[in-house]
Amino acid sequence: MNALLNVITVLLSGLAAQDFQVELKGPAKIPAGTPVQIAIPAGINVKSKTCLLSGAGTTNLLGQVVEKFTADLTAKEKQQYLVVVLPALSIPDNGATLAGTWLADDAKTSSTSFSFEDKNPELSQVTLEGKPVLQFVHPVLKEGKEREASYKPFHHLFDNSGTLVTKGSGGQFTHHRGIFLGFSKVTYGNNVKIDIWHCSGDTHQAFEKVLLRESGPVLASEKDQIAWNGKNKETFAVEERQLVVYKVPGGQLVEFQSVVRTTGGPVLLDGDPQHAGFHFRASNEVSEKTSKETIYLRPDGEDKPGVSRNWPDLKTHINLPWNAMSFVLKDKRYTALYLDNLANPKEARFSERPYGRFGSYFVTEITKEKPLKLKYQIWLQDGKIDIESAKLKSQFFNNPVQAIMVAK
Repeated sequence: MNALLNVITVLLSGLAAQDFQVELKGPAKIPAGTPVQIAIPAGINVKSKTCLLSGAGTTNLLGQVVEKFTADLTAKEKQQYLVVVLPALSIPDNGATLAGTWLADDAKTSSTSFSFEDKNPELSQVTLEGKPVLQFVHPVLKEGKEREASYKPFHHLFDNSGTLVTKGSGGQFTHHRGIFLGFSKVTYGNNVKIDIWHCSGDTHQAFEKVLLRESGPVLASEKDQIAWNGKNKETFAVEERQLVVYKVPGGQLVEFQSVVRTTGGPVLLDGDPQHAGFHFRASNEVSEKTSKETIYLRPDGEDKPGVSRNWPDLKTHINLPWNAMSFVLKDKRYTALYLDNLANPKEARFSERPYGRFGSYFVTEITKEKPLKLKYQIWLQDGKIDIESAKLKSQFFNNPVQAIMVAK
């Protein structure tokens, strides 16, 4: 934090006149750490990738310019956004205004910014202030004994201290890996049926290329192209998967966005709550040592340690706006909060396991005209989250603060 304040002090000494304004509308009370994505209109002269904003009782608020997000298919191809992580704010009924000033491209913010590092050809890492935050594991498919560890890409998540909290290949249920997406019952073509969750036979997900990387003082974002390969290793769908990690106080906030497009005819995606959809898997140590201490917190309250719910055993365990798993790893309690989005396909059928895996799935068909669009968030924090905090994070994910940028 001191490093950031020092950076801002230097930047303020060289600020130009105000360049633009951001007009905010929304709930009266905005909690600290709320990301806002503001579409930059054509009339705004974007002079650099970063800016400073002030107003509404806040000063020295950093903003970062990014390209269009994957799941925003309605935006123009060259649409840019200004992204800001808001502090706790009180917004009056008539709204609030932030004044923005572009920073020079050579402004010294690197010490407090996210950065990317390719650790090896099959592993890239996002780092903040010298600590790992997120890893993208994308091995090339291998055969024989090495196939199991290489049949699908996934992401590892770290806590604020740089401690790894997610599971890779191996351990209990090797197909559960960090932050991941898949479906165990897929039908395409001439009634071809495959399983791209367990990735049996020829079936696998294959990283093809990086489409976009952006990093700065507010967020790091990587968009990747992933082939979904089935019978005879034929590509039946192509995914654009984008993970965004925000610099927020008190934890790690990761947004998962995905668009899956068929390469030919319709593709039916199906499965069951334990073997399909978007999931999070905590370290295998939870399974080995602390599963009896895992606590699930849901919109209807906190459950007892070691107790879980699953659809269809509990048919009402569907369409949760959020679900939280509080687990113990290396003698430390964490909470992973899973935020669903109202725009995602429904019915969303949820699954929980005390050993550290939870998520949801749905049944849907993708066509040329209707690709699959997904948006989720994972919030990781130390300790056990309270119900009200979880509700607020869900509220602002599904109903974000309204913000527009206007020229000065």
